[in-house]
Amino acid sequence: MRSGYGPANMATLRDLAINVLREAGYRYIPDGLRDVSYYPFTRPLDLLDLS
Repeated sequence: MRSGYGPANMATLRDLAINVLREAGYRYIPDGLRDVSYYPFTRPLDLLDLS
């Protein structure tokens, strides 16, 4: 994660997660992360319309 393309890939995933939470209506990202973490196997998929 510290060399090669690792940092850029992690930044891309972080930006994706933040944008998905904002699109879902969360104005405060920590609240969105907290809500998603309550149901870690279903809620993230619901946000992405994959379930």
